[in-house]
Amino acid sequence: MKTPIWYALGLWILWMLQFILFRPKQKRTPMKTAPNFRWGIVLQILGQWAILLPAVKFWLQPIPSWRIAAGAAFGLVGIWLASSGIRHLGKQWQIKAAINDDHQLVTSGPYQIVRHPIYASMFAMYITNVILLGRLPWWPIGIALFLAGIEIRIHVEDTLLRDRFGTPFEAWKVKVPAYLPLIR
Repeated sequence: MKTPIWYALGLWILWMLQFILFRPKQKRTPMKTAPNFRWGIVLQILGQWAILLPAVKFWLQPIPSWRIAAGAAFGLVGIWLASSGIRHLGKQWQIKAAINDDHQLVTSGPYQIVRHPIYASMFAMYITNVILLGRLPWWPIGIALFLAGIEIRIHVEDTLLRDRFGTPFEAWKVKVPAYLPLIR
């Protein structure tokens, strides 16, 4: 049966596994943190709710195959971006916006395509939900909230990186878009 919730749930589980499988093995104390990133998380959660809650009664109804294929494609891109981004950050990856004393500017792997591949992966997974579960008029509202949350988090992290790395960060920022390839 082509019920969207099982596809969405399976892709989200695979996405979350990347954060478990590739997380740093040792806890580190950050040198500098930026607590304002939490507001971005709140908006992202509200954006997810705008997709999931209005769609509850449709979760088990069949959807067309093209929606499943498109949702799976975005989900797989999101899983790859999360996995690759976390592995390239290595011991520097953490949930909160922070810089460690030995932090390095990572510009390899997916960081050559976008400066924030983990946020790009979150957006890809969000689009997966929109395709598989989204209902009008809620999904445009949800996207606006979700993107506002990502923008807040990127601004906070870019400020930390600019303060720490200065000119090398600015040069990288000019060449590489934040989280959507080809959009500066």
